[in-house]
Amino acid sequence: MPKSIALSTSRWLAVGAAALTIAVPGVGAQSGSTSTKAQVKVVMLDLAFYGKRANDLLPNDSAMAMTATSVMRAGLTGKPNITFVDSLTVAKTASGPKATALVQDVPCNVVVACARDVGKELGADWVVMGKISKTSDLIWIFSGELINVASGKLVLDDSYELKGIAADMVPKGAEVFARRVAKRVTAPDSAVVQ
Repeated sequence: MPKSIALSTSRWLAVGAAALTIAVPGVGAQSGSTSTKAQVKVVMLDLAFYGKRANDLLPNDSAMAMTATSVMRAGLTGKPNITFVDSLTVAKTASGPKATALVQDVPCNVVVACARDVGKELGADWVVMGKISKTSDLIWIFSGELINVASGKLVLDDSYELKGIAADMVPKGAEVFARRVAKRVTAPDSAVVQ
C-alpha cells in the first residue's frame, strides 16, 4: 500500500539523464592516506510518466516525470562528494541497440532488467529508476526503485501516494526517495569495493 505524503512545494531544476558518483565515507581509505576514498557509482534513468489509468489527462501531466527527475537529481547532488557523469551517456546507453533489443517496444526506464543492464554497461554499482502515475487531478503515485547492479536485487522499491496539487506533491515524493537512495547507497554495508 502506498505511503501518503502531504508536504509543501519545493524548487526544482531541469537536468537530463545522468550517472552520479557518491563517496562512501571511510571506505577504501588507505592508512596514512587522507584523500583516497572508494566511490559508489550510481546511474539514474529519467523517471517515466504513466497516465493510462487517469480519469482525466491534461497536456502538461507528463512534465511531472521531468519535474520529479530534476528534483531527485538536485537532492542527490546536494550530498557530499557526488559528481554527475555526462547525462548524454546515460540517455544514449538507455536508448542504444543493446537496451532496445532487451525491451523492444517499451522504454528502458520502466524495465528493471534494462535499467540494470545500463548500469552494468556504464560500470555502475547502483541504478535508480521510477515513474510518476496519475490517478486523478489530486491523486498521483510516485514509484521509485534502487537496484544493486551486481546482485540484480531491488534494494528499495518505494511507492508513495501523493494527494494534493501535483506541482506541490510530486517534487516532495521525489525528495523523499532521493534522501532514501542517498542514505542507502552510502551505508557502510552497501559499499562495493572496486
